[in-house]
Amino acid sequence: MKQLRLLAATILFSIPMSVLAKPQALPSKLSAKEIKEQALLVELTGKDLSKENDIGLYAEMVSAYQRDDEIAFKSRLQALLTRFPQSSYADNALFLAGRMAVDHNNYAEAVKYFAQIEKQYPRSNKVAAAKFAKAMTYKKMNLPDFAATNLKEVRTKYPGSPESFRAQAELKTLR
Repeated sequence: MKQLRLLAATILFSIPMSVLAKPQALPSKLSAKEIKEQALLVELTGKDLSKENDIGLYAEMVSAYQRDDEIAFKSRLQALLTRFPQSSYADNALFLAGRMAVDHNNYAEAVKYFAQIEKQYPRSNKVAAAKFAKAMTYKKMNLPDFAATNLKEVRTKYPGSPESFRAQAELKTLR
């Protein structure tokens, strides 16, 4: 991971200033930092994410998730959430981000993503799954009280859902 950061920093500083000197080609509301970040993403990925629609970004995210390419995944996640915050794919993208964080043992980040789904997309079909996943993440963090609280909430708020049945079974194992 450190090598990737060094590579990204090296590439960022080696980008010719002519790439950044064309304000006509970029929307005028972008700051200098955002322009540099976009230029870096174009350099690293070979694609200009500012020209992608939400479906294309989500498809590339799923592909990056399957390849376990965290850098490509997070760059597309950021692009999707900033450009299309009300996209029907935003909640699914956050859920995948949480799953990837759990896969990489980054539990605090995973909890943040799952909580973000609950907060920003309360009517989403992923809320019950995110709440259950958050409980399982707490269980992995060896925080059984937090896990139990979330599992009970899944059971009471979403009765009849697959997650409520799984929550019931998990509560039995926590005792």
